[in-house]
Formats: sequence, C-alpha cells, structure tokens
Amino acid sequence: MPAPGEGRIDCQVTAGRLHQTVSSAYPLKIISPQAVPNPTEPNTDSKERLLPAVSYILSYGGGIVHGDQIHVDVRSGTGSALMILTQGSTKVYRRRAGRPPSFLKNEKKDTVYDSNQTYQTMLIDVEPQALVCLLPDPVTCFEGALYNQRQAVRLHSTSTSSLVLLDWMTSGRMSRGERWAFSKYLSINVVAILDGLQNKKRQGQNYDSWIGESRIIIRDALLLENTSNEQSPSESSFARRLSSIDAFAYLLVLGPAVSVIADLLRKEHMEQRIKPFRPNNKVPESDEVDVQWSVSDIDECDIKGVAVRIAGPNTENVKAWIKRRLAPLQYIVGDSAWSMYCNA
Repeated sequence: MPAPGEGRIDCQVTAGRLHQTVSSAYPLKIISPQAVPNPTEPNTDSKERLLPAVSYILSYGGGIVHGDQIHVDVRSGTGSALMILTQGSTKVYRRRAGRPPSFLKNEKKDTVYDSNQTYQTMLIDVEPQALVCLLPDPVTCFEGALYNQRQAVRLHSTSTSSLVLLDWMTSGRMSRGERWAFSKYLSINVVAILDGLQNKKRQGQNYDSWIGESRIIIRDALLLENTSNEQSPSESSFARRLSSIDAFAYLLVLGPAVSVIADLLRKEHMEQRIKPFRPNNKVPESDEVDVQWSVSDIDECDIKGVAVRIAGPNTENVKAWIKRRLAPLQYIVGDSAWSMYCNA
C-alpha cells in the first residue's frame, strides 16, 4: 500500500502483450487509459515495435497543496513505450503563513524536507529497448509558492533505451495579475546510466540513494528564488528581468527510438541560426516567430540526442511549438497514445 502522496507506474511486455500496473494514494491519483497500437505494416518485424501505454498523473483539487510531498516511481519494461501525461497545468498553491504543513506529509522517507515547502519527485527506469515520454502540462506556481521538483531517469542500456523529457513552467496566474510572483521554483533533471543493477530492487529508496547508484551523464537545474526585500510580489528579484517571458521549457530527446526527432531539431536549428531581419511593423507569419529556442547536442557514453531550451511570451505559443516538433512521436507510439497527448 503506497504511503500518502506516493505512486507507482510499471509497464511490462509479456508474450507480446503489454501489462500496466499503477498504484497511488491521496492526494495523488494515477489513471491509465488503454492505448491501442497501430496495425502492423506488411513486411515489418512486429518484435521491434514498441507497445504504447499512457498514464495520467493527477492531484485531487487540481493542484499541490503547501507542505505536500509527491513521489512517483516509474518503470518502462523492454518493448514498451510509456507516455506520462497530466490533465491541465500542475498548480502549486501558495504558502500560507502560520499554516502547518499538510497532515499528509510522508514520514517514511529518510530525505530531509523543509515542511514549509512543496515537493514533487519522479524516479524513472527505462529498460533496454524501451521508451519513456514524460510530457506534462506546465507547472504554474501561485503567488508566494515554494516549489521543489526533481525528475531523475536511469537508462538501462546506452544503445537501446530512449527518453523524451519535457520540463516547463509558466509565469503564474496571469489572469489574476500574478506574473513571477512565487517565492521559489527549483527544478532538477538528472539522466543517469544504470551499471549492472538492472535486477536490484529499489522500491522505497529516496532520490539521493537512488541516484547514488548510477553514473550521471546529464544534470540540469533551474532555480528562481525571490531574494528581494520588497513586499510586493511584482518587485521580486527576477520579475523585472523576465518581464517579456511567460513560459520556459526544457526538452530532452535521447536514444535511438526518437533519433528522427533529434535529427530534425538539429537540422532546423542549424537553418535558423542566422535569422533574417524582421521590421517591427511587419506582421509575423506564425506565432512561433516570438518563441526563442536553442539546441545543445548530446553525445555521452554512446547516448546521443539533444537538449532544447525554449522561451516565449505566451504559453500557448510554446505549447504549439513543442507539439509540432514532437509530431513524429505519432508514428512511434501510435495514433491512440498521440491523440491523448494532443488532447491533454
């Protein structure tokens, strides 16, 4: 039985059929609708086809309450393609002065937590010849929120494990006039190689011990913390510098199953490195004109791919940019799973 705020997703392929097991405890909820693979094309080896699975990570009340600790363990077994989605943005509610932390705080974890902050941790295992696509909606922090997010992925094979990881955020509740009004946003993304520990059980391990067993090849962190003494949230130490930006995104595309996406991103980035001058009075042909992005090539320990950073003045524009570049996933995970992502 999972502890409060804990969840688990396990996908395994046995005898050509995919078996998906999920469990969760309040305030976390995980649902897994059935995803149907595309029909096998003639003259195609069905053994090389990945069977799709989809899981939605939800929270009761539509957000994470101050003091909650969310922890999700994920395993994608050989032959599976797991898409992890959300239904709407992950809302992080504000910290309330004098309010005790949520009574759902999980005391079993041996990691030291600050009870005045909110935490969400995801540990993902990608076995050989498997794919995980972590494609949530953006995180939206309310005024005064203190949020910590950690996403760690272990690749069991440097030559056959694949990953698409999206981590992104908005400036806040813009309709309420809250732009960059939160107190803290920390997001850490780690990708590691599992060296000879495929059969070792890790259920119940915390983030630090889990990562300590692996060889880290990618570590990316983003910290926005208000160090201003001003009372008004609009005068936070980073609000003015981000006045023209409303969405940040970090996208990782790694491994052979999604190499076509990485190649297309490299090619487009190379073509767009020198952009033609556009006068201010000229109407852009596409909303993507205002989306700024860059690509960094990854080639580490036989793991190849790209890391993409995206920023834009509008959340919808950034979302459209991401979905357009990830469109080849439709042919990898199948029409059924892809439609769930597009409609999420």
